[in-house]
Amino acid sequence: MRFFGLFVVAVLTAVVFAFPATAKAASVVATINGGGTAIMDPSKSVFGLAGTTSFGIHATLYSDGTATGHINCVDQVGSTAPGNIFGKVTSWEGSLDGSITLNVVGKLVNFPGGHPQDVSFSVTILHFGGAGVGQWTLSVFGGTACFETLLSGQVVMRPRE
Repeated sequence: MRFFGLFVVAVLTAVVFAFPATAKAASVVATINGGGTAIMDPSKSVFGLAGTTSFGIHATLYSDGTATGHINCVDQVGSTAPGNIFGKVTSWEGSLDGSITLNVVGKLVNFPGGHPQDVSFSVTILHFGGAGVGQWTLSVFGGTACFETLLSGQVVMRPRE
């Protein structure tokens, strides 16, 4: 019986030391929400894209650089390259006092009748605010595809206090 007791203590000790202490969970540092319409500036796009966009953004930013949320951007019919690019926000970088880049994994659907393509892209919010103030870029395929200025709606960041 004494041997069994020593065996149990040895196994429990090995298990305790085999697993490192649990790391502190990442905390929420900010949330970003927005939606509305925006106008693309073709002079600031590597692809010369122009037109009107409808968009929606929600992201929760965590202290470890991860993020959750969703972005949807629809370049409306009449735009240079109409379509829908959307996906899940997976991480972020930047400064809560400056611009924020959201990294996204999702799909691209070209209009008319395009098939969904897997795509990774990033959205950098240059200025938070409403019409005429809020600005963001969408980068994909190695360059800035869209430079957008809000026509309506807003993009807001709320830091976690």
